[in-house]
Amino acid sequence: MVGEAGVSGASGRVLPERVHVPSGRVLCLSDAAARVAAREVVGEALGEARRVEGEGALAAREGAPWLRDLRVLEGAGVVTEGGEAVAIGALSLRDAHVLRALLAWASVVPEEEGEFSCENCGEVFRAAPSALLEVGPFTDGELHDPDLDRSFDAGAWHAVPAFRAGGTLCRRVRLAERTVDEAMPLLLAAGGRSLRMTPAVAAAMGVVALGSERRASVIAEALSEAPEAAWSAVVDVYHEARYPARLWAVHRCAGCGARNDLDVPLERELSRGEVRAGGRRRGGERAAFPDLDAFEREVREAAERVYRVRGVRNIDLFVDAGVPLCDDGGEPLLGCYTPGGMDPVLMIERPPEVRIFYRSFEAEHRADPGFDVLAEIKETLDHEVTHHLHYLSGDDPLDDEERGEIEKERVRRVGVAESARRARQGLRAEVVGFLRVAWPLLLVAALGAWMGWCQGP
Repeated sequence: MVGEAGVSGASGRVLPERVHVPSGRVLCLSDAAARVAAREVVGEALGEARRVEGEGALAAREGAPWLRDLRVLEGAGVVTEGGEAVAIGALSLRDAHVLRALLAWASVVPEEEGEFSCENCGEVFRAAPSALLEVGPFTDGELHDPDLDRSFDAGAWHAVPAFRAGGTLCRRVRLAERTVDEAMPLLLAAGGRSLRMTPAVAAAMGVVALGSERRASVIAEALSEAPEAAWSAVVDVYHEARYPARLWAVHRCAGCGARNDLDVPLERELSRGEVRAGGRRRGGERAAFPDLDAFEREVREAAERVYRVRGVRNIDLFVDAGVPLCDDGGEPLLGCYTPGGMDPVLMIERPPEVRIFYRSFEAEHRADPGFDVLAEIKETLDHEVTHHLHYLSGDDPLDDEERGEIEKERVRRVGVAESARRARQGLRAEVVGFLRVAWPLLLVAALGAWMGWCQGP
């Protein structure tokens, strides 16, 4: 069973003894105490689920993973600071969710696999995101990246699509900090088939202002009736406030190699597709993306101009409507350049090629309303022609720069100390692998040298 495997520590991992959390505190964790608490909590939850089986939303809420995890963290000796027990209810939600993620990462609590589809090729895959979390920055105290570790500004306004709050039109929202105890009305209400928005739940979310509106009852009503685009934007702000940016994991698609970023923990009190009782669905107007024929015409017209300005010709141009290729970091490419040379199959000389990926442009347009398709086509073509010119010169610093950026991004995510540890482990593995293969030759060489020494001059 998933639950039993999780509690028994099937992953072979243990909770880190010390962990740095977003608030700056350094907390101590006991793996043994956590597993004892988890066995008790998960056992009670299974018994309760059987007892109330068929009671629907109530049973779902009582078994919500975030409530289970908080009960585990409250166990005797699980979380301490300076030798004293930590009051979990007084922790900020950001700190608490980091501890939740670590429980799932170490398989102290179970995290069932979710089903996802690759954003690049559409292939369906299953993954438990917390198992893929990079914990190095939390254990090594490297929470100082200006983007990944930026604290949430509780006094700032955040823009959202316009919707009504009371008698006024709201275009911005402000959230206050919340501790676990302060957020408990939301944590208890979430997890059912739909979220009933009440003043207590809105306050537990931390929504203290919608535009000029400050009344909790009006805020709750406005949130319950907000169009989907506005509600989704509010949930995004909530996630930014309550979940550090480091709480995500990377899954590389087995089919196309694309990077898919997954939320950690997978189960959150407000999911990005949360259904609210009374919520209204309304789609926004978007400019249509050009069909393949129109897109190819734009690409070829732009290529004529770029080739002329850059003084190049005889570069094949291909608009690819299939699955885009990905760079070494797993990001789908807008375009790529392939030098000319001898075709290994046909044994004929082929010219250099610039390839533009239709689906990558379509995906960017879908994700970013401000994506300028024509400008990006021109920039991508110019970029690939630059690769061509560098290739002809015998050195491509642009390629080196791109690979350097990919490695820099990897180190940001994994952590400096953890990256160094992995490099050392990789070097040791290479040395061991070499010795396993080459030891007969080394032995013969050593024997030859020894015999030569014995025979003398």
